[in-house]
Amino acid sequence: MKISKGWKAFLGASACLFTVGGAAALLLPEYRDLSFLFFYSIPANSFIPFPHEPALVYLGRSYHPVAVAFAAVAGTLIACFVDYRAINFAFQDARIKRTRESDVYKGAVHYFMKAPFFAIWFAALVPFIPFYIFRILSPASGYPFQRYLVAVFLGRFPRYFLFALIGNLLNLTNLMLAGGAVFFICVLLGSRVKAAFATRHRRAEQSVRIDRFALEGLGVDEKTAVASD
Repeated sequence: MKISKGWKAFLGASACLFTVGGAAALLLPEYRDLSFLFFYSIPANSFIPFPHEPALVYLGRSYHPVAVAFAAVAGTLIACFVDYRAINFAFQDARIKRTRESDVYKGAVHYFMKAPFFAIWFAALVPFIPFYIFRILSPASGYPFQRYLVAVFLGRFPRYFLFALIGNLLNLTNLMLAGGAVFFICVLLGSRVKAAFATRHRRAEQSVRIDRFALEGLGVDEKTAVASD
């Protein structure tokens, strides 16, 4: 697969960040926690959504909020690269390609492309909008990677800075931070369980509608079908 100059530049910058982060972790103990935050932010902002807000608040007590925000956003942008490439690769599969023909997918892309930069930026900025939707729509719709990267940076950096600033200004104990981490995990798991039950419920309703449609097509009502069973 041929890689463009833009992709090569980004890969080179990512390699430099990995080198700097690894060197800081090994040789500069005073910046070790920031390097750990950089590496932690990569999976935390990808398909394994670990809560990173408590870590930002915690490190904000020891480092300048700008440094904390830069360390976190650097890992986030690398995660964006991995996601973008992975989703592009996944959409080459014939089974996934068929989803592009669905009305749901076409409708999502249609509304996303009305203001894609704003949508990505706003979802990256605020905590109450699930960002994974835009993580998929951006590469799947062919939205340029450079613009996607800029929108994520402009949304994530002030968000990370704000959490680090909270840690810098407030004297939060480790117990409070641990409680916050547990709360974020519970909210995340609760949302995933709720989404799973909602999906199962929709599938059950769809199955019932299909069965009713089949019975009506055969000229048999539901009571007769039950009686015959």
